[in-house]
Amino acid sequence: MNRIQQLFQNKKENILNIYFTAGFPKLHDTENIILALEKGGVDLIEIGMPYSDPLADGPTIQQSGDVALANGMTLELLFQQIVAVRRKRKFP
Repeated sequence: MNRIQQLFQNKKENILNIYFTAGFPKLHDTENIILALEKGGVDLIEIGMPYSDPLADGPTIQQSGDVALANGMTLELLFQQIVAVRRKRKFP
C-alpha cells in the first residue's frame, strides 16, 4: 500500500491537501517548503511541475510557473529534490 492509500485508509475526513509550484519562489525551495508544510500539519502535498503553456491553471499558478521556469526548474531537478526529501520523510 502506498503512502496516499495509507493516508486515506487511516484518516477519512478533514485531509488537508496543499499545492505548490516546484521552483517557486526560488529554484531550490522545494525541500524547505515541503518540510514547512509538514511541520504546519498538512496531510498531503501536491507539487506542480511548471510548464510553458498552463492555459487551464489560472493566473496565480501561471505566474508561479513562469517564475519557476525562469529560475531553471526542470523535471529532472524536481525528481532529484523529491528523492532527497523522501529519504528524510515518509509523507505523502
